[in-house]
Amino acid sequence: MGNSSKPQIGIIGGKGRMGQWFQRLFNQTGHEVLISDVDTKLTPVDLAKNCQVVILALPMEIFPRVVEDVAPLVPEDHFLTDICSLKEKQVELMLRHSKCEVCGTHPLFGPGEDSLEGRRVALCPGRGEKWYSWWKNYLIENGALVAEFTPSEHDRSMAWVQALNHFILLCLGKSLEEDGIDFKHVLQLATPSFERQLNIVARLCLQDPELYATIQLGNPYTQTAIETFTKYARKLKKILQEKDREGFIKMFKEVQELGPSLLEYCKKAK
Repeated sequence: MGNSSKPQIGIIGGKGRMGQWFQRLFNQTGHEVLISDVDTKLTPVDLAKNCQVVILALPMEIFPRVVEDVAPLVPEDHFLTDICSLKEKQVELMLRHSKCEVCGTHPLFGPGEDSLEGRRVALCPGRGEKWYSWWKNYLIENGALVAEFTPSEHDRSMAWVQALNHFILLCLGKSLEEDGIDFKHVLQLATPSFERQLNIVARLCLQDPELYATIQLGNPYTQTAIETFTKYARKLKKILQEKDREGFIKMFKEVQELGPSLLEYCKKAK
């Protein structure tokens, strides 16, 4: 058992890629870390009962079942958090099934990063202040850029940041595939911005399609974001079909008006 400055940490799902990433981070900062997974001697119940900080590093499909089993076992003065990509349902489940302090955590990076330095982490406070303050300070002290949201604010924004972004990438990839375009020629002609897009599409082969499906299907705000996007895609398609130069320029200038405020927010986010 650790103390409040160096608590013992338990990671349920600790053999997954992000679970292992956080285990390395905590080991590097002098914490005792216990993990449980499908083939470990320790069980989720062991960690829930004994660790001061319990982190759920679980696939979202099994999250509800595991939370229902282990959250009631976490002592009232301990801390429960998760690292799922969505937060409304996850935070609600943790609060409903536990009496301990609760916070939703979303690391906005993957397991390929070397450290927390400069990486964004979203926090959704749920219940309690003591452990939330410790967790937030721990992340900041190790270089993270921490932002706080309500669970609904988080998921609404992630419908654009993740779900719509992935939607566009998948459509681009399928369009390139169907056209049978010569990638050598495309890359020889690619602007820097399009080359970056192609690199992102190419890296989809390294990602987990199950996770991406859950992000698309599990976020209640995804459909609204996609409907808004496709509305303007249809409008732009009609403008081009009708060779409506004035309509194109009008739409382009409307987007240009977003520029100053977007640039200002981008500067502040660095």
